[in-house]
Amino acid sequence: MEFLVERTIVGLLAIICPLLTIFDLPGNSILLLTGFGMAFFDENMYFNGRLLSAMVLVYLLGEAWEFCVSLFGIKKEKVSWFAVFLIGLGGFGGTLAGTTVFPILGSILGGVLGAGATAFLYELARTGLQRNAAHLAWEAAKMRFLAVLGKICAGIALAMLLIQQVFF
Repeated sequence: MEFLVERTIVGLLAIICPLLTIFDLPGNSILLLTGFGMAFFDENMYFNGRLLSAMVLVYLLGEAWEFCVSLFGIKKEKVSWFAVFLIGLGGFGGTLAGTTVFPILGSILGGVLGAGATAFLYELARTGLQRNAAHLAWEAAKMRFLAVLGKICAGIALAMLLIQQVFF
């Protein structure tokens, strides 16, 4: 009976946590901590050093991907660090606003639109040229989407590794 409870909880977390990642919530962190928790809860049954190492690697790659793509992807457009910070805040604010309007996909769309709108307004205020502002907005929206997509892929991979750790 206790295996049924453990497996049910892990199954639910494997479904819910990648969805949390869409909302910029710590779904990947929960999956990683669950993997470690299960490994140390019952070492004989759930401890697998290779799987845990793979989970840590996937987690770190997902976080590094999001950080680098968001930060350096827009920085290649030769904007200031202040602009990068503002665009990041705009993306986060858009994610929050999109989540309240249309859960799940609204968070992705809101983040992309928030980053793009912030980049557009920043560049328009700085240069006054709509063409430059539209280009920066497009680049910011693309980078935000790629960053979130990479982190969601890492969450799905973590969920599959957790399922493999507990069920197989």
